[in-house]
Formats: sequence, C-alpha cells, structure tokens
Amino acid sequence: MSAIHVRPAPLLAMGALALSSLLLVAWYRLNLPSAPPDPVSQISQRIATQVDLLFVDLPDGGVLVQRAGDGTVLAQIQMGEGGFVRATLRSLIREQPNTRHHFRLAMTEQGQLLLWHPISGRVLDLKAYGPSNRQVFLEFLHASESTP
Repeated sequence: MSAIHVRPAPLLAMGALALSSLLLVAWYRLNLPSAPPDPVSQISQRIATQVDLLFVDLPDGGVLVQRAGDGTVLAQIQMGEGGFVRATLRSLIREQPNTRHHFRLAMTEQGQLLLWHPISGRVLDLKAYGPSNRQVFLEFLHASESTP
C-alpha cells in the first residue's frame, strides 16, 4: 500500500482564499446601508409637486390608476390602450408578480417629470420619451392635484 503525499502549500492557499472571501463578504454586509436611498430626494432640482400612485391590473386587462394615499381613481386605461404607460411600468417592475404597483410621480421646479419605482429604486426622466408620452403621465399628476 502506498502513501499519498499531499503538499501543504496549495491547501493553505485555498484556505486563505476561502477565508479572505468570507471576510470580504462580512465587511460588505456590515458596511451596507440599512435602506436604499430615495433617488428622488437626490435629484439636484427641488421637487415642486409629487404624488404616489397605484397602478392596479384589472381582470379584464385594463389598468386602474389610483392615488395611493386615499385610493381615489384618477384614470382607467382600457385593454388595448395606453401602450406607453404599460411598457414604462413593465420596464420598471420586471419581476414583481403582484397586481398592485406603487410608483411616485414627481415634477421638479424646472419642469422635469420623474417616475420612481420604490422597490427597484429606478427613476425615469419622462422627458426622454417625447412630449406626447410625457403628457400622459403629466395628466395623472394634474388629475391628482384637481381631485380632492
């Protein structure tokens, strides 16, 4: 029977690599912020007005737009309509399977219209999508201001 000869250097190197990986992960977890920052609050321009909105998928394929605070219905998008709104929301929510989606719509003092998804932390400047597409979300903001 022959003896197996193992060199200690490769084993020590693998152990050091595993230990350094664990220490790096522990350091990162301890220094990780407790909550992701609110991207809207980090915008250099001041927010003039904002509203929290709920977009609710309806059984018939429509989408109900509600003010999050009190549930006031601001708009209803019928099935087959509102393609830009649907595409924009789906690009932000991606893998959240629920049928109620919370967003914040904010207008800065300089007129920049921002759509923020709190769960993903993504913020879209709606100016980039053209004036007619921006106008759709601007109407939600105006409807929330005019509805008591």
